[in-house]
Amino acid sequence: MKPSIAVSVALYRRHERELMALIARYGLAFTVAEGESVGFGGHTYLLEEGFTLKTHLTLPHRTSERLTLLFHTLEEAFGFIASHPDPQSEYPALIETYGKMLREGELVAFPTETVYGLGADATNEDAVRAIFIAKERPLFDPLIVHVAQVGQLEEVVATLDERTLSLIDHFWPGPLTLVVKKHPTIPAVVTSGGGTVAIRMPDNPLALSLIEESRRPIAAPSANRFGYTSPTTAAHVHEQLGDRIAAILDGGSCPVGIESTVLSLVTDPPTILRPGKIGEEELVPIIGQVSSPSTVHDSVLESPGLLENHYAPTTALYLVDDVSQYKDDPTVGVLLFERSAVAFKGPVRYISEKEDAAEAASRLYWAMRQLDTLNLRMMVCSLMKEEGIGVAINNRLRKASRKR
Repeated sequence: MKPSIAVSVALYRRHERELMALIARYGLAFTVAEGESVGFGGHTYLLEEGFTLKTHLTLPHRTSERLTLLFHTLEEAFGFIASHPDPQSEYPALIETYGKMLREGELVAFPTETVYGLGADATNEDAVRAIFIAKERPLFDPLIVHVAQVGQLEEVVATLDERTLSLIDHFWPGPLTLVVKKHPTIPAVVTSGGGTVAIRMPDNPLALSLIEESRRPIAAPSANRFGYTSPTTAAHVHEQLGDRIAAILDGGSCPVGIESTVLSLVTDPPTILRPGKIGEEELVPIIGQVSSPSTVHDSVLESPGLLENHYAPTTALYLVDDVSQYKDDPTVGVLLFERSAVAFKGPVRYISEKEDAAEAASRLYWAMRQLDTLNLRMMVCSLMKEEGIGVAINNRLRKASRKR
C-alpha cells in the first residue's frame, strides 16, 4: 500500500520545490492541509514545519496516541514514510516481535528521546555480555537499566528512598538517570562489578511500549561502537551495528539528541556525574544542593560517559576560538551554532542557525556524522555559552575532540 500524506501549508510554502522532487522520487502523493492548524483528515501521516511527522498509533500497553517523529531533513522524513507505509499495522507487530526477541536474550536497538539505545534483558547475564561484544565496549564501563514502569525497579534497585521517588515523580519519563544501590539480582556485568546501578525511564512511546512488552528491565547503552559518536537515527545504528544485532526499531531522530543527565544519589550531596538536558537549575528546587565533580577518581565507574575521551568522530575534531581562520581550507569541515556571513571553502553544517541550545543538542551528533562521511582532513567547532544544556553540549564536544 502507499501512504496518504498531509503537508502543512507552512511547510509547503517554504519547501515546495524539494517536496515536489521527493514526491516524484518516491512515487508518493500528498495533500496540502488547509489552514495553519491542521489535522490528519484521514491521512496516514501529517508532515509539518521543523520536519516533524505525526501519525496515530495504538501501541501495545498504551492507549491510542499521536506519535510525533522528528527528522533533520525532508529527505529523511520521506525515506521513513516510504519504508513504513502502514505504521498502524506495522509498529504494534514490530513491538511484539522485538519484545519477544529481548525476552529470548537477543539485542534490539530502539529510539529514546536522547540517543538510540542497544537493549538487552538486564537480568540475563549472557544477553548483557553480548552488548559489550557487539559494541566492543570494555567491561569496566557500566550500563544504564531502562524501565517502563516504576514497579519494574523492584528487581533492579535495593531500595527507593523519598528523595529518589521525588526525582522520579518530577522528571520521569525523561532524560534523567539516577545512580542508586543495586538489587542483588542484577548481574555484576551490568554495573561493572560495582554496588550501584544507573536507572532511567525514557520519554519515548516506542521505547516504553517495547520495554513493557519485553516484561524485563532493559540494559541499554548507546547503540554504536564504543567511543564513537552516539547514534540519533536508525541509520546511524545500522552503519555501525547492523550486522551485529537482531533488530533496529526505527523511531526517526532523537529530539533531545545527547545522552541523559546522570545524577548519583549515593553521595551527599548528590553528584551530577554527566551533564545533560536536566541541569542543576532544575534539580536544586527538588532535592537541594548538588555537586559536579571535575574529574573521576573512582576505580569502579558508577555510570557511562565518564571517560575523558568519548563520542568521537573518525575525522579529527578540534575546538577553536575562531572557526573563520579555516575559511580558505576546503579540507576542513566547520560546525556552526549560528548563521555566519563567512564564505567557507570547506563544508559547513549548522548545529543551530540561531544559537538555540536545545536545537544544537538535537542536531549535534547528526551534524558531526554528516561531516565525518566526507573524508576531510579535520573538522572544527567553537564551544557554546556554558549555561543550561550548553554545559552538556560543551562536555560532549570536549570529550569528542582531539587534544593538541
